[in-house]
Amino acid sequence: MFDTLYSITITQAAAALRAGELTSAALVRHALEAVRLHDGTLNAMLRVSASALEEAERCDAEAAQGSFRGPLHGIPLVIKDNIDVRGLPTTVASPLFTHAAPAKADAVAVARLRAAGAVIFGKTNLDELAAHVSGRTSCFGPTVNPWHPERRLSPGGSSSGTAAAVAAGYCPGGLGTDTGGSIRLPAGWCGLYGIRSTQGQSDISGIYPRAASLDTVGAMARSARDIDLLLQILADPPLRDTLRASAPIRYLRIGVFPDLVRAKGSPEVIEAYAEAVGRWEEFGECIPVGLPLLDDPAVVDSVGTIRSYEFARDIRKDIEGNPFAGKMHPVPLADYKNGQQATPEAYHAALLHKQALSRQVDAFFASLQVDFLLLPVAFSTAPSIDAPQEAFTAGRALVNLFSVAGVPTLVVPGELTAGGMPLGIQLVGPALSERLLLDAGTAYETTYGPFPTPPLVSA
Repeated sequence: MFDTLYSITITQAAAALRAGELTSAALVRHALEAVRLHDGTLNAMLRVSASALEEAERCDAEAAQGSFRGPLHGIPLVIKDNIDVRGLPTTVASPLFTHAAPAKADAVAVARLRAAGAVIFGKTNLDELAAHVSGRTSCFGPTVNPWHPERRLSPGGSSSGTAAAVAAGYCPGGLGTDTGGSIRLPAGWCGLYGIRSTQGQSDISGIYPRAASLDTVGAMARSARDIDLLLQILADPPLRDTLRASAPIRYLRIGVFPDLVRAKGSPEVIEAYAEAVGRWEEFGECIPVGLPLLDDPAVVDSVGTIRSYEFARDIRKDIEGNPFAGKMHPVPLADYKNGQQATPEAYHAALLHKQALSRQVDAFFASLQVDFLLLPVAFSTAPSIDAPQEAFTAGRALVNLFSVAGVPTLVVPGELTAGGMPLGIQLVGPALSERLLLDAGTAYETTYGPFPTPPLVSA
């Protein structure tokens, strides 16, 4: 069933709870002990809910009476700290909000998890204002990748804490947000499954904005089945309606990019990607394709303009006159200043380009008649947390285009590289294709088994 609570999945835990073989309190006590043992090194958690154990005990009392709130009854989950959780402050890992009052209400995504029975264990670290992809810009200090923490490698960002906490086995899943790769990269570098859903198909109310027209909320977990379950809870119609009928996958047509990866990937990534393509050939046909838009500098420019302009527009009220603004990390501060300098004309031109890119990506899928694209999440495995900026921006082409196009991506762990690190593989499909992506991810997981836990928790 499962080896330890460090490796248990959401679906395994839910089944064990309903069978009376496990309690919610045991899961929360495990999480508390895991934080005690490991978070001094990883710095994944910003705050543990003081009521988590009490809530778990209430869930257990209800279960003993045969009453279950929903499919997540008693399952502890972690929440990125740009997402409101009732009774806890939302700091966004910024000095702007270190004195924030507790949130009065849950974000819609959190409310949906609670309604399904989840226990909110606590809030996780992130890059300040969700404005980087390294995990190192938080005012509370950097988060460290749980894979070989002695190397002090980046977990990816900005959803760094959720990725590290789930990979390290504190809780079996959690929420992140993704504007320009902030779920995809951490999931890929920490050995997790992660989902960025079709733009606009999951309610982002109660989430601090990074770039409102690009922001999404999503999940990370240790299993494709867990992502499937979480997305069904998080999604709005019409996406929610498309997720109901899972089916065995048919013969797949998969677009692959061997030339691009050989040209830009590190030796480890080239080898890992070739192995991944070989594995996916068992499920159908892998067809080499090219997508020039991936290398188009105009895509980077449009993403940057939209992100900076909306960022500056939406957070101006929190920066102007704030006595702690001078303590902001240089990265989000620079993005704010860039956004202030962007003109409305440049912003609207970027939005028009975004719409055109979405149409071009739709046409690309239709013309090739592929089910999804297969790409690494980055051109390297996790770099040092202190690596130069270029180490974190070199692979942006692999996520930027799909952010502006608004199409869904499921990250699936590949095999460990020769250096003993995870490298996630992206399954990128057309709009509202999440059902197929999840069915494909589940088929892959069924065939190749669970991804290993880090040596941190395997010893």
